[in-house]
Amino acid sequence: MTLPIQGHSFLFRLWLSIACTFLVVVFWPDGAFSNVQASVTGAAAFGVAALPPPALTPAPAAAAAAGSTAVAPPAKVARADGRTENWAVEPSHVDAETPNLGRVVNESGAMRAICPSTEEVKCSHTDKQQRSIAVVIVGLRERLLFNKTLEHVIRRSIEEGFVVHVYMALVDKGNGAHWRPERKRGIEDPMFADLSHSAFQQLLSQRVRQAGGCLMCVLNYPGSEPVEPLPTGGDMDARLSQYPPRQNKIGRNVLRTFRSRETLWNVTLENEKQLGRNYTLAMWTRPDSYWFGNITSPGDLLSKEHSSTTVWTQDCNTANGLNDKSAILGRQAAGIMFKAYSRFYNTKTITTYIKDRMANAERYLLAVAQEAQLQVERLNFWSLPNMDGMLLASGKVCFIVLYWCKASGIKGQNMCPNDSKKRR
Repeated sequence: MTLPIQGHSFLFRLWLSIACTFLVVVFWPDGAFSNVQASVTGAAAFGVAALPPPALTPAPAAAAAAGSTAVAPPAKVARADGRTENWAVEPSHVDAETPNLGRVVNESGAMRAICPSTEEVKCSHTDKQQRSIAVVIVGLRERLLFNKTLEHVIRRSIEEGFVVHVYMALVDKGNGAHWRPERKRGIEDPMFADLSHSAFQQLLSQRVRQAGGCLMCVLNYPGSEPVEPLPTGGDMDARLSQYPPRQNKIGRNVLRTFRSRETLWNVTLENEKQLGRNYTLAMWTRPDSYWFGNITSPGDLLSKEHSSTTVWTQDCNTANGLNDKSAILGRQAAGIMFKAYSRFYNTKTITTYIKDRMANAERYLLAVAQEAQLQVERLNFWSLPNMDGMLLASGKVCFIVLYWCKASGIKGQNMCPNDSKKRR
């Protein structure tokens, strides 16, 4: 199978002139994998690399409050499957400080991506009237505790009649910056350890299907995802001041999480177009979220007033903001919150909040929600019953004491050993 390069001579010449990185796009029609290879550069890419630029596009009701710009009339961009998609935005309509997620900047080796069109993912085709959830999982591959997510998030939602589409962005190896020293003791689930990217992605697809869901996109990064340089001016240095990204690896890791979430959200937006319907709800969670029970009824959340513009998070470990580990979002709220990365780079947003309101990820996300006039509802622990887990060499899952939610009432759990007396 070859890439459709006819008619795209400029991209083809660029492709030939710069041989620096490779992006492998793998399609799985009806569960069978076949490989398509494409070269990409820092300036242009075929297929999944041509993700939409993150122009700020809040829901109409919140647009005025958010102070965001509208998406400009798009230009045509070639996909690896031969079609053209409206994924380019006129530069004059995008804030110069807004990073361009359509650009692949590969700083740490090849990224492997599986994001086929919805026509090729047979499990994505369902009744357009059926309610659906997009579940986004971003973080380190070595921390993935997938069984509980499959059982208590994906299968639970399916049993209630929802279609569940899963989007994942996982980093093989981080930059070594741990917010908690206990993390150094963790190991990767033996089920996934030593698997190639291809084998790993096939196994993920199989496990999601067995739970009744559909894996729509997987991004695997060998090393930390790149982040764009921070602009100067405004309140930029006040954002995440507890771990300022200019100087601090942990702060940059927070931005990497925001960036990967937004990249996957852009894929969901394209899939919505192809499927001819919007997701009813969206959710983000982490690879190491250990679920003690089922999430609350998605149907009950939708029955509430203003559900489309509501953000639901756990009322525990909020750090005076929003618990950023797992959240369920109404469709309009998702369009705001999944753009947290673009908003971070735009000095014209969130100007009404004083410095200490954005000192960490939790407070920054709350500022994003409040600036856009979204509804924020904090749920009790057992409505989103998860905490950070870590697999030890003994085969047991332990829990980081700093993140333990006492309101859960759970007793006798295994706390992770901490060899360092220094708190970070």
